[in-house]
Amino acid sequence: MKIKNLIPLFFLIHFAGPAICQQTSELVKSIGAQLAKNETTVSKVLSDPSYLSIHSLTSFREVIEQNAKPGRIKLNSGNEPGTGITVKGIVTDKPGKPLADKLVYVYQTSSEGWYSDTAPHILQREGDRRHARLFGYFKTDPNGKFEFNTVKPKGYPNSTLPAHIHIEIYLDEDKSFISELQFDDDPRLTGDIRKRSVKEKYLVVKNSGTDNDPLYFYTIQVPD
Repeated sequence: MKIKNLIPLFFLIHFAGPAICQQTSELVKSIGAQLAKNETTVSKVLSDPSYLSIHSLTSFREVIEQNAKPGRIKLNSGNEPGTGITVKGIVTDKPGKPLADKLVYVYQTSSEGWYSDTAPHILQREGDRRHARLFGYFKTDPNGKFEFNTVKPKGYPNSTLPAHIHIEIYLDEDKSFISELQFDDDPRLTGDIRKRSVKEKYLVVKNSGTDNDPLYFYTIQVPD
């Protein structure tokens, strides 16, 4: 290969990476600006398939968190395989008073039991929490309620663990409630597995919708 032909290759290797990073950074900033000006919504951004490649980025997730609002959101694009479900809930304190304007974070596996596009886990536990592809931030409304649309997750491959959606509710600066939303009709949720869910105080509910339009409603009473 002649020396002059090495020059374009050199520039490609050394400068393409930073250029792509810069483009991604500008894209995230653009999304943040649109959200801040109400030119788009968190729901539209999370369900837009053209943004799926940046869902795992910390900067993108921070933009979604910073623009979290009450109201129904959608976590998945129309191309996402699996059974579409609606998840609703109400967050209350121990006496039963609704907790309004609380930040809620949810993340889950796909219908194949994967947090990433290519594998069940992303660097295992904390990686899944910080980088799961299907996720969302929103706030409880004045009545302590929330609602989101997603696909029904599946338990991890080669595991007996049931399907679940991780949920974290931020009560104040240094206190949060962490649990799992589980499904009574999950075939894995039997015997000792169900006993473990009860012991761990995970939230298990039945489908209160239909087979074609599943709805799961969770009453979440946070401890003092």
